[in-house]
Amino acid sequence: MTAASFQVGDRVTIHTSQSGPQSIAVVERYTHDKRCMVLSDGSEWKADGRRQWAFRGSFYKGPVVRPCLPEDEEHVGKRRAIGALRKFADGLSLESPLSGDALRRILDVIAHETAQAQSSTANKVDTGR
Repeated sequence: MTAASFQVGDRVTIHTSQSGPQSIAVVERYTHDKRCMVLSDGSEWKADGRRQWAFRGSFYKGPVVRPCLPEDEEHVGKRRAIGALRKFADGLSLESPLSGDALRRILDVIAHETAQAQSSTANKVDTGR
């Protein structure tokens, strides 16, 4: 990709080779004679999006910036939701301020959503989709 590939205001996705889409940002501006791209999350990248601006190594195997695709938003949203659930669950104990009823309602929603997802997956397999 060249500097012309990304315009100010474009939505972009920061990808890593192992985990795929990590976060979504917007190109805010260019600096250093349009060689450095500044994103809305404050990160700075070479204008082609292939490596971070301050990285000086000769071999770079880190995240890259790509144009944002609709499936990237789904992946990032799911990733963040999983992280929030893990953090929430990690903080639970008998001393937590949530009542037993509130925790049971949360479990009911999780069970309902899991059953729907499993049913949807089974229907796709049965119909051959």
